[in-house]
Amino acid sequence: MNSPNEIRVRIDQLEKLLMFDYEPGTEEALFDICDSQGQIVKTGEVSGPVTRVRITDLAGEEYYLMVLDGEISTVKPFQLRRAV
Repeated sequence: MNSPNEIRVRIDQLEKLLMFDYEPGTEEALFDICDSQGQIVKTGEVSGPVTRVRITDLAGEEYYLMVLDGEISTVKPFQLRRAV
């Protein structure tokens, strides 16, 4: 299912930031970053159009970014070494 709310993820290795482009449809939009086992390692508010998240404390490689925006849930896998 293609969502009109596609997420574009990039990693800034120098600043140790995950940045994702997402324009929230509601004021209460939230994000979770989950590890490969499905455990939430970070959570916060989506501050569109670009949300920045410090990732200095993430030790693994593969993660999932999940955005919860009202009735819409969008999941985007990413790797710390490179954004997909």
